[in-house]
Amino acid sequence: MTVTVHMHGNLRRFMPEGRDRLAIELEAGTTIETLLVSLGAAGDTWLVAVNGATCEKDRVLQSGDLLDCFEPVAAG
Repeated sequence: MTVTVHMHGNLRRFMPEGRDRLAIELEAGTTIETLLVSLGAAGDTWLVAVNGATCEKDRVLQSGDLLDCFEPVAAG
């Protein structure tokens, strides 16, 4: 199945060539957490959304999903 991952901000560093968006082939039953771990981004990703709706990282991804990943934002 194919899922599109969109890394926002500095999370692009976990993507090939620093891309912000990439279509990735996954096995059926893959959770967001599993995907983030495989990319090395699990500890840096604070908020996730699938198809525009925030969700938990234990959500199972479906073919055609758009996963948005956000890092914590600090202001000063």
